[in-house]
Amino acid sequence: MENKKDMSVGTLSEFIEWAAQFSDGQYLFRGVSTESYKIEASAYRRLPEIDRNDPKKLLKINKDLIEKARSLGHDQKNAQQLSDLELLAELQRFGAATCLIDFSRSALVALWFACQQGSRGGANGKVYAVRHDDMVRLKTVNPDLVTKDIDYFFTPDENDRYFLYQWQPKLQNNRIIAQQSVFVFSGTQIEAEAECVIDKNSKQDILTSLDKISGVTEANIYPDFDGFARLHAHNKSYIEPDAQDYLQRGIEADQNDSLDDAIAYYTEVIRLDPPDTSTVSVAYYNRGYAHHRNGEVDRAIKDYNENIRLDPNSAAAYNNRGYAYWKKGEVESAVTDYNQAIQLKPDSVLFYNNRAIALLHLQEWEKARSDLAIARNMGVDIITLFRNTYVSVPDFEQRYDVQMPEDLAALLTSS
Repeated sequence: MENKKDMSVGTLSEFIEWAAQFSDGQYLFRGVSTESYKIEASAYRRLPEIDRNDPKKLLKINKDLIEKARSLGHDQKNAQQLSDLELLAELQRFGAATCLIDFSRSALVALWFACQQGSRGGANGKVYAVRHDDMVRLKTVNPDLVTKDIDYFFTPDENDRYFLYQWQPKLQNNRIIAQQSVFVFSGTQIEAEAECVIDKNSKQDILTSLDKISGVTEANIYPDFDGFARLHAHNKSYIEPDAQDYLQRGIEADQNDSLDDAIAYYTEVIRLDPPDTSTVSVAYYNRGYAHHRNGEVDRAIKDYNENIRLDPNSAAAYNNRGYAYWKKGEVESAVTDYNQAIQLKPDSVLFYNNRAIALLHLQEWEKARSDLAIARNMGVDIITLFRNTYVSVPDFEQRYDVQMPEDLAALLTSS
């Protein structure tokens, strides 16, 4: 196996270049906010300096923690008694110092942790890479071993050497899944294959890049209730939502059919008027569609007008505005918009069908027949779409006091 190289980086792209060298096997990554931090269990930090790296002391402090937790009844979850390892994992999740060392299968998740501001303020961060597919060096904790007492894992062999263990809990909470966590622990020192130092002055820029490019954010790293509360703690600066935030909230409300909330969020995007006109354009389009579903057709048309002003090539906006005009009874305006939509996107079956319905109203039978034939040849069930609006051809004829040509009626009638 070739030697891996250490690096110092100041950008996300440089870090990705460093991480790319670990393609020859399976690796775990650990990010620390301060370069001087070693790969060591947090429980060691509770011990006097003289007792650091003493496996027996590490075992004792973890046994004491387990016993105290059990004495207070903290060893139950979902009506099940937790094993020593499972209890330690739960305790660590809520901030207790244990023998378990958090690693991630994702180098980018580790980078996020390395870019945090540590207790020592502005310090370089570091990401460690550890190979974990060497089964002699790093033993896997299988379901049978999970039930073992903690002493089992701190028993040296005949040469007084301690095994390294890796464990991915079977019952994973959202945080473990999001962080792609694997616990590594033992009484022996963990050696890294390579290290990457993160420039302290570049941490915020890298975090911004991680958010925009990879979606690695604090909200996603800590997706549980505890993480949500942490995100809004007293030491977290309040960040005013921007236009993109409001747009996303609007889309989510829209998807949940909370139309009034969606409209309010889209309105906020428009009020903020960000430099990126495409964001405002989408807000107008989405708000128009929400107004339309709320029965406010005139408001919908106004928003589609603005969307088309900002994005004259929006075939969907012309189609939707055409449908809004059709709902108002302004059928000629609807056809005009459908014409434009088809010109911009001639492969859309829906546009031909919508124009055909409008042309039927205008009794332009030949043009309607042509559009229906095009739609049918493109694979659409024109009879079903027609019946979404009218029960049948006789229903259409009775509503508008017209007689549809026999061949056209046959086209819209099941055989």
